[in-house]
Amino acid sequence: MQNLKALLERLLKNNIDFVLVGGFASVLHGSTLVTQDLDICVAMTDEEIHKLRKALQDLNPIHRMNPNAQISFLEQPKDLRNIKNIYLRTNLGVLDIMSELPPIGNFEAIKINAIEIDLYGYKCKIIALEDLIKIKETMTRPKDKETLEYLKKIQKIKK
Repeated sequence: MQNLKALLERLLKNNIDFVLVGGFASVLHGSTLVTQDLDICVAMTDEEIHKLRKALQDLNPIHRMNPNAQISFLEQPKDLRNIKNIYLRTNLGVLDIMSELPPIGNFEAIKINAIEIDLYGYKCKIIALEDLIKIKETMTRPKDKETLEYLKKIQKIKK
């Protein structure tokens, strides 16, 4: 059962230091497009990964890039060196965890421009609209191009 709201609430409740990026962030900025996953940017530190594992421990978090392997996020990766992205499937939905988003940069670069909103009773950092547009401009998938057009319209309205 997919429940991205519950998945996001879980992350917020566990005080994980992240910035919401991707489709869900686009929706919070005003896009009407539907998203099928939750994308976050975090610093890939032992502390943050430990908090993520604790938050997701009862949701069967499995690495989804190799579905036949069924590798648990609770056990892998052990070594975070050179890990930039983690793609998971959980009982509440898909969670993509990224440490950097070109062309903006790493977590700290994303976080510096992020806006903070009240969401589900918590403070949630969301990628800045301008940064999200810059990222979408580098992507080639049709859904990213469509989202880019929505975001540019939203940007014009907000100016």
